Amino acid sequence: MSIDSVRRLLRRWFRQAEATVPPRAPAAVQRPAGDGRPGASVPEPHRLEQRLWRLLMQPAIASTGRVHLIDLSMMRECLGVNWPILRQRVFAAADTLIDRSLTRNDISFRTSADDYVLVFASLDRHAAALVCARIAQELLQLFLGDDRLADIRVSTAVGVVDGHIQFEHSFAKVLMASARPQADRRTGDRTVSATTATAAGDGSPPMPAPLAYAGEGEGKTPLVLRQLKLSPDDSGRFGVKYRPVWDIGQMVISTYMGVPVRSFPDGSFAEGAAALNSVTDAVEILKLDADALVGSVEILHGLFRSKSRLLMSVPVCFDTLAARRTRQPFLEICQSIPDYLRRFLIFELLRFPPGVPTGRLSELLHEVRPYCRWSFMQMDFRQQSFSSLAGTGLSGITMAMPGDRSAEPRLMEEMNAIVTLAERAGLMICVTGLSTTSMVVAARAAGVRLVAGNRIGLPQDRPRAMKRLDWPNLYREDDEGDGQGGS
Repeated sequence: MSIDSVRRLLRRWFRQAEATVPPRAPAAVQRPAGDGRPGASVPEPHRLEQRLWRLLMQPAIASTGRVHLIDLSMMRECLGVNWPILRQRVFAAADTLIDRSLTRNDISFRTSADDYVLVFASLDRHAAALVCARIAQELLQLFLGDDRLADIRVSTAVGVVDGHIQFEHSFAKVLMASARPQADRRTGDRTVSATTATAAGDGSPPMPAPLAYAGEGEGKTPLVLRQLKLSPDDSGRFGVKYRPVWDIGQMVISTYMGVPVRSFPDGSFAEGAAALNSVTDAVEILKLDADALVGSVEILHGLFRSKSRLLMSVPVCFDTLAARRTRQPFLEICQSIPDYLRRFLIFELLRFPPGVPTGRLSELLHEVRPYCRWSFMQMDFRQQSFSSLAGTGLSGITMAMPGDRSAEPRLMEEMNAIVTLAERAGLMICVTGLSTTSMVVAARAAGVRLVAGNRIGLPQDRPRAMKRLDWPNLYREDDEGDGQGGS
């Protein structure tokens, strides 16, 4: 359904209004399975029309710009042949973002042309347009991974003239840019109006604050709830630790894998991509990636001056490489790395969304390839085809072994199949999370070259010198019970 089709649809509803009385608000029913938003409470088609009726026929609803359309044609064009493959994933992600952004009195539905119409019951035009722009931004970052908001439009119904719905069009990038100055304003009042766009706590562009409502109808008032306030230290400190990686073929620990960690007040920590789950702002991710890169290169430089050699893996997130505004500062740091150190550097790619187009992956790998020896991508531990990764410039994949010891026999079989598929695609494979000698032995039998985990060594604040480790040493350490794991 195009914008013109939406115009005709709304026009028909307005003309019908002249001969009928606006119906009562319908009750919501369960959305049928297969719509992309299972279990969501939404009106049936004819009740959807009635509810739109109820909103549109209220005075000044259209004139205040509460009917919006998010045009995804640019995304479909950019994905090209990948659109049919990713279509349902895009819908699922869009539905999740929309559900998170709307109140129970708002309406959203997907058109036959795979665009989205949103009708806001209470937000003013500017705040509603910001919600639409933010949804579009997150979709683009997830599936295209670039700052292309300049190409996506948010269309707003602004009035009715001679029975025709009048639309105005804005580009999402302009809306987001105009909202940034508002993000700098802070207020000590806990009550936030539903018509005010506020800055998110993570520094990302502002969105209307979600509110709970008491009562129904136009006279509803917002409920002000007590907010949780914790210090940054209570929510965890971010940093980097280094895990030793054992090269089974060379019988040496010659690589240390830098992993992002989030340390908590009790001394525990989350590591890897799981440590970054709470961080959504791309600039914050960039800062963490830049700190990890600079710190790792400085360690490499110190080792090189002392005539010691070591390979170091550095995490870099999709969020950093995806958009030009974050990728360029990261590449400027890369360009400052001396040539003689680049051959000791490995980039470990984190948070890459499943199904990222091959051309997009090749483009990003081409940007970082001059500054490293290898590039690995972290992926879920499961059997899958790696054929799409062949020829992209990726050196290998990293998979974290699940920690369920009772499932070791099954995991060993899956590891054999995964290694076979990776070899067919010409990719090295590194398996992490190994906590028992039996799983290390199984990895060797499957043909895994690089392994890491508590059985090989615990994460450390700084890498140690290259260390010789053969099988007798591994078994001896296991028998001595050195605290690194058991069989």
